[in-house]
Amino acid sequence: MRKAIFIFITIVMVCACIDWIVSCNGVKSHKEVFGRYLKYAEMYEYKNKDYDYVVRVPSFFIAQPDSLQEEKGCMRFEYGDQWITIVIENHVMNNGGQSLKDGMDSMAQVLHATDCRLGNDYFILSGPQYESGSLIDGYSFYSKVISNHKFWFVYTMIYPDDYKDVLTRLFKEINDWQIWIRPI
Repeated sequence: MRKAIFIFITIVMVCACIDWIVSCNGVKSHKEVFGRYLKYAEMYEYKNKDYDYVVRVPSFFIAQPDSLQEEKGCMRFEYGDQWITIVIENHVMNNGGQSLKDGMDSMAQVLHATDCRLGNDYFILSGPQYESGSLIDGYSFYSKVISNHKFWFVYTMIYPDDYKDVLTRLFKEINDWQIWIRPI
């Protein structure tokens, strides 16, 4: 009788362990959960009241209050939790009479960009993120700059390198961005 009880308890424990191991395999990483959340998130349009340009950002990003904006035409949105921080910034700057190519080369040097692409009325820069001359380990930036008369409109995302593959929706949003025309 004791052997039967021991065998029964052993079988129950083995089954419980197998069930626990199988259920652990279904646990998703934070990156996978964030990627899925981003994929299905509603996109909100924010219109800058100073220059009337429009940007679309995921609904779960938090807009920085206008009272904290350092300059006219600036918008900043953040997503942060205990694992990552992602920042989306938009601002307008005077091009100082520079051509698009010269501006791209100048900004690429200042921002330490490792990739530059020039279009008809825009350029895209990307590379490792620096702040005050110091490398922010594990973070990169991706920026699109659109030229319009004497202004450059800038849309930048700062993101963790290991999340790059789940941020494709935001990369596409930046690539398709037009100043006043909403992409279809």
